[in-house]
Amino acid sequence: MTKESDHTVHAISLRVVKYGETSLIAACYTQQYGLQSYMLKGILSNTRKKKISKSLFEPLTLLELQASKNSENRLGYIKEAKRAQAFHSIPFDITKKALVFFMAEVLHQVVREDQEPHPALFQFIKERILWLDHQNELGLFHIKMMLDLTRFIGFSPNLNLPEALYFDLESGCMTPDKPLGPFLEDPLKSFWIQLLGTNFDKIGTIQLSRQLKNALLKSVISYYELHLQQFKAPKSTEVLNEIFKTL
Repeated sequence: MTKESDHTVHAISLRVVKYGETSLIAACYTQQYGLQSYMLKGILSNTRKKKISKSLFEPLTLLELQASKNSENRLGYIKEAKRAQAFHSIPFDITKKALVFFMAEVLHQVVREDQEPHPALFQFIKERILWLDHQNELGLFHIKMMLDLTRFIGFSPNLNLPEALYFDLESGCMTPDKPLGPFLEDPLKSFWIQLLGTNFDKIGTIQLSRQLKNALLKSVISYYELHLQQFKAPKSTEVLNEIFKTL
């Protein structure tokens, strides 16, 4: 029976780090509480009968937890955990798994900047994960998701003056004058505009060379680095680029 202090928490697993020999700390983005960290005590032990499986905390798994809100940034504990929705293809597709690992790194950095709950952001992430699980046009998924994500975190590109020659990465605005700092010009500028104006279901219609995809991703990562103080290029970026060489 669930304690009064425990609630059904809708969560998205972002990452786990090892704690001691047999435990993990799981970072999850929750609908109710924002970013939460949970101690998974003894989950790596071979001798103990475990109620919760480590496999539940693969990146971007959609979860339903029985847990209470962590107070004062302390570690919480999960009484029960189960998948809210099982994936059909992500666990078996190396490309989708690479995308999921990459986006989990991005999302963890984004949501730790703001500890408050953001139900609309949670819903956006959930819908995009489920979209990925059912689609095959993957080449621009991560770039499109990062661009759309900026709407929720306060630095969505201002595309007024779309005919201007430059996009100033630092100000986030189009400009007719060449910026002193980092900027985009065609063709990358036009691809930003095109991607931002394209629905997810249509991104497969945008065909780019591998070199352009890599340059586009690099420019979006640079934009995040300029606008999120602690953001760093995800470690899985190189792995992702290697996988897309063959696509």
